[in-house]
Amino acid sequence: MPDDTVEAKALLERADSLIAGRGYVGRECAEGVATEIPEVRTRVLGWLRTVSEAKDWRRFERLAGVAVHLRPDGPAPLLTSVLVSRPSGVNTEDLVDMLGELRAPEGVEPISSLVQERKDTDGPFFSFCAKGIQALGEIGGAEAERFLRSVAVSEPGAWPNPLRWHAAEELGIEDELGFDEDDMLGGA
Repeated sequence: MPDDTVEAKALLERADSLIAGRGYVGRECAEGVATEIPEVRTRVLGWLRTVSEAKDWRRFERLAGVAVHLRPDGPAPLLTSVLVSRPSGVNTEDLVDMLGELRAPEGVEPISSLVQERKDTDGPFFSFCAKGIQALGEIGGAEAERFLRSVAVSEPGAWPNPLRWHAAEELGIEDELGFDEDDMLGGA
């Protein structure tokens, strides 16, 4: 085994040991890893590819959290490809959040598809779908806005009212549509 492969594996193990068991990997945690291991900024994408090929999804999610906060060039296509393939054991909700945070246009189609697929089964609180709609709002762009508008202005019954509300809110058109938050969200 070449030295650089041994070194790369050792760095990966060290980086993962700094984040494993900490729960959500936030900006502070990611910056702490980068302080301890400066190479993380240039190696994290390679590590993500390696652990995705190994189907080590928990490690993938931790390293993806680091990548999202350190912002190396290129994590969005990799996160999107994993979201599209939906392997067993991957937290799709976290991937949707990450793609929204990255404002990744390549995430619009798979996120829209997931929201469409889950709209009838995610109730009564619609937490996943609302998160997907929020991510689409963060990503923005014509394709995301078209999808959000189609949800917001859909006929009652075509989409659950809470999702129509969230889509309209992301677009800032809830008042224009005459939506009442309590009525749309089922409040009193």
